[in-house]
Amino acid sequence: MEIDFSKNLATLVKEHPITKEIMTELGFSDINKPGMLQIAGRYMTIPKGAKMKKIPLEKVVEAFEVHGFEVKGVE
Repeated sequence: MEIDFSKNLATLVKEHPITKEIMTELGFSDINKPGMLQIAGRYMTIPKGAKMKKIPLEKVVEAFEVHGFEVKGVE
């Protein structure tokens, strides 16, 4: 399975619902707040969120790879 980190978070969750679970496991708990995904998720990408939360992008990529994803769209 491929996942493109250049897409916004709302799109990724729609395409791959497990994205929400993986992000929560990594410490992105705000994704579960009511309305957060619909509002911020429209412009937030995973790399931007990782930078804001000070979570190394390599750790995020690794977590998705463990779940069987091939990560694209990472600088």
